[in-house]
Amino acid sequence: MILKTRTRPLVSVPYTQECNDVAMMLIQHHKAPEYRDRAIDQFEQLYADAHDSARIMALVAHPYIMGAPHRLRYFREALEHMHSRQNVLFCTGEQILDWYLATQGHGAAQHSS
Repeated sequence: MILKTRTRPLVSVPYTQECNDVAMMLIQHHKAPEYRDRAIDQFEQLYADAHDSARIMALVAHPYIMGAPHRLRYFREALEHMHSRQNVLFCTGEQILDWYLATQGHGAAQHSS
């Protein structure tokens, strides 16, 4: 969704708290396998829903959280599961923005750092 502002438009990119390592590991204190299980369950539902149109799934992972040795394997297993499916594309937020703007007839995004 493009949001108009006084200076320049903003685009809202899907983001979830359901697969957010800060919420799950640091606030809710789940065990590390919960991240993998929740990510795979969410992925499977979206994958099934995407039969006729694209879906976006956000995985929120911080290196200092999911990169910790006791958690990393579960993050890797979730990604491996998703990579094993056909017609799955992995993108950064910036790549999603560029795709969205191109499909809306706005051309490539102009990004400022």
